[in-house]
Amino acid sequence: MKRWMRRWRRRSGPSFRPARLIVGLGNPGADYLGTRHNLGFLVCDRLAAQGPAHWRAARYRAEIWTGQIEDLPVCLLKPQTFVNDSGSAVQAALRTFGLEPSTLILVHDDLDLDFARIRIRPAGGSGGHNGLRSIIRTLGTDQLVRVKIGLGRPPAGVDPADFVLSRFAPAERDDANQAVGHAAAAVRALLTTDLDSTMQQFNRLNGAHRPA
Repeated sequence: MKRWMRRWRRRSGPSFRPARLIVGLGNPGADYLGTRHNLGFLVCDRLAAQGPAHWRAARYRAEIWTGQIEDLPVCLLKPQTFVNDSGSAVQAALRTFGLEPSTLILVHDDLDLDFARIRIRPAGGSGGHNGLRSIIRTLGTDQLVRVKIGLGRPPAGVDPADFVLSRFAPAERDDANQAVGHAAAAVRALLTTDLDSTMQQFNRLNGAHRPA
């Protein structure tokens, strides 16, 4: 094990052992705050806001939050590597906490999903999402539970790469905020309910105006 991992474990407290690692994907820095590609970060922030602990920097280029959600010890992770290299931070966190990829819950945006819709999937390819592609490649498996938040396709003539790095229009913000809340609820359900039941609950709901 790398020397910095041993030092970080001593600092973070050896008694804490999370049962799940919840990873929100996004880009670090003020330039990317509130952009479509940072929905995963927003979901993690929403989950962390309901507990007393605070975010702190990890030595493997990530911000982490450790605490209890639904009475289960968990670690929230926001990679600070930029989306395209998310796999390195996720792999380092799994090794640090002695967790397997099966404990992961990944939260990310999805261009192929209708705007503000939530979809839970237990496995599958990257769907063109570079952060998910990095994680699958680094971990060597696509058997990863993910909570997807729909962006919808970009308008005609707009490059998808530019679209995901843009901010929500004023008319979209309420629905985007509701989608973040629903995605956080989906993560909580995954911690307390079996996967099939959680998928049935959230995947059948269509669009941004579904009930809370």
